[in-house]
Amino acid sequence: MIADSVKDILELLNHQVIGIAADAETAISLCNEYEPDIALLDIQIGGDIDGVDLSELINDQFDIPFIFTTAFADSNTVTRASEKGPFGYLVKPYGVKEINAAIEVAMSAFQRLKKAEDKPGMSKIIDNSMFLKVDSKLIKISINDLLYIEAKGDYALFKTKEKGYIVHSTMKRVQERLDEYNFAKVHRSFVVNLSKIVDIEESNLLIEDKVIPISWANKEALIKRLNLL
Repeated sequence: MIADSVKDILELLNHQVIGIAADAETAISLCNEYEPDIALLDIQIGGDIDGVDLSELINDQFDIPFIFTTAFADSNTVTRASEKGPFGYLVKPYGVKEINAAIEVAMSAFQRLKKAEDKPGMSKIIDNSMFLKVDSKLIKISINDLLYIEAKGDYALFKTKEKGYIVHSTMKRVQERLDEYNFAKVHRSFVVNLSKIVDIEESNLLIEDKVIPISWANKEALIKRLNLL
């Protein structure tokens, strides 16, 4: 009933609704089929995973913003949800004005993010090296020296054994540049050099003395890229 009500509001605001999903599997299927511009996610949904975990799948597989629409506003839920990078958080009850404002703000922020991705934070890779734009300098580093890259808001930390470099870039852009090399995304906030992994235990891996989390959405793909006996 709540989903139908939201659908009516969205159509009143001249949005086209591609469908209503009661669980994560249906939501991913709809995204694959229709490629929506934005997703409104309730946290309490059917199936094995909730809306927060679904948002991680959407982040990994689709380039669209999402807004949480939920009755849950306790600190633990908000903290867990905010870590997934939503473009809005609507607490029930909400109406036409609240939904309209949330969508307008989310789409505007998403468009600014896309423009930021086009700015030169990283140069193309040449001879297994790349240039990082750090402040006003272009610093050359070897790809093989990179241990991992960690998301820091609108920036990314490129970590070598000796030093860390802060670059204005999204993790999506980082992954696109390093995907053909020996790197893998293991968490929304981490891309790692596979050759630098010391060990893997359950939901974490170790590089040098850095413990890095592995999200369940990325673990299977990571294991497939390892040389296992």
